[in-house]
Amino acid sequence: MGAYLSDSVIAMLNHSSTQIRVIVAAALALLGACTAPAPSPEMPVLDLPTAAIAPVSIDRQWWRAFGDPLLDQLVDEALINNIDLAKAAANVEEARANAGVARAMLSPRLDGAAKIGVTQRQLTFAINEQELNKVTGSGSLGAGVSWEIDLWGRIRQMNEAALAQLSASEHARNATILAVSSAVTDIYIQLCALDAKLLMTRNAVRDLKYASHLEYRRWKAEVGTELAYRQSQAEVSATEARIPAVETAIAQTELSLQLLVGRSPRQMAEYLSRGAGLKVPLSPREFDSALLLRRPDVASAEQLLIAANADVNATRAERYPRLNLSLLAGLIASSSGLISGFPLFIDGAAGLTGPIYDAGLVQSKTEGAEARRDKAVAHYRYTVSVAFRDVYEAMVLRDTSDSQVASSETEVATRKKSLALTQKSYDAGRSSKFEVLGESIKVLNAELALADARQNQLIARSRFYKALGGGF
Repeated sequence: MGAYLSDSVIAMLNHSSTQIRVIVAAALALLGACTAPAPSPEMPVLDLPTAAIAPVSIDRQWWRAFGDPLLDQLVDEALINNIDLAKAAANVEEARANAGVARAMLSPRLDGAAKIGVTQRQLTFAINEQELNKVTGSGSLGAGVSWEIDLWGRIRQMNEAALAQLSASEHARNATILAVSSAVTDIYIQLCALDAKLLMTRNAVRDLKYASHLEYRRWKAEVGTELAYRQSQAEVSATEARIPAVETAIAQTELSLQLLVGRSPRQMAEYLSRGAGLKVPLSPREFDSALLLRRPDVASAEQLLIAANADVNATRAERYPRLNLSLLAGLIASSSGLISGFPLFIDGAAGLTGPIYDAGLVQSKTEGAEARRDKAVAHYRYTVSVAFRDVYEAMVLRDTSDSQVASSETEVATRKKSLALTQKSYDAGRSSKFEVLGESIKVLNAELALADARQNQLIARSRFYKALGGGF
């Protein structure tokens, strides 16, 4: 009996192998006949300006052009500890995992299978008396291979969409890096400007107090008037009243900067050191349209559009049949006398399934995918327009801030000369102390305006680097 069963098993294996080869060959032939490449995504036509003759390149660590080591340290710290960057990094890992899922669907799947059971035969004509009413145990152990043949490119399009989503998330992370580095740079520039304003105001208070002390001595020596002394005191008080507002702004700016770089609550209470000073970096007068299209937010929008096109193709492919191949093989063990040893079993099959009636499910999914594609097109076009708008605005701010600095420097120099002449006129008895005090306040206001102008000049450079994509 054992020898007879072994021969039967061998014959079954040979017959099964022939059937499996036929099934696989038919499937591959059908695959070759039916597989058609999905249409390539069409990108919208953009009306872009002519590219610059000399392409512009931006260093990814563009903030180092300001020449302040403390700014470099703060940006580096923010790129390590910032919470928004941690979220962006997690989004990239999630997209990478989704891409792995889509990629795995292109390959066959191997599963293990195990089964244990009991059987009792009470009446049968094919069983001898020893097997009648006998409870037998059986078990099987094997492995199964299943594979969906991608006839219409549905799985490939899903994989392409997942890869595009991964690329979009990476570009979005780069956009976050650019936004964080730009925010740190802008806030640090504001902090430096506030420090300059505080120093100017305190120096003005010091000078006014000195002048007020002189007026007090002149009044007591009966060579001056109480009116001049009281006027000088009023100017001292008015100027001192500006200091708390500047100090409050400095404290708030420091806290905002420490929060942005990701410092702990304990560290946020500590004093934030200052750098050696900022210099105005050179910025190109032209920009390359091709460079601007590589800006992280524009590149992310482009990848989202590619993913949306792939989703449309994958959804449309759901209208067509799917071919699935399966193969199950393993060993059987049984306590029945009819089975000896551990015979091998093989089960192969091919199945073709396709939708006949789904109440409009696939059509609705296709229309939804097409709507998302149209939205992605609009988002891409809008993002490109925003990018060029940012560059144009940054260029205008750069030019106007340069003019503002030049005008403010001229005003400060003129105000200081006017103050010196008024002081000489006062010493000669031809002007009042009130005129001197008025010129002193005008000098202070001009210096504060110059500090604002220099802040705008530096921020304009930061905005220009950001608008060009920060080297990404």
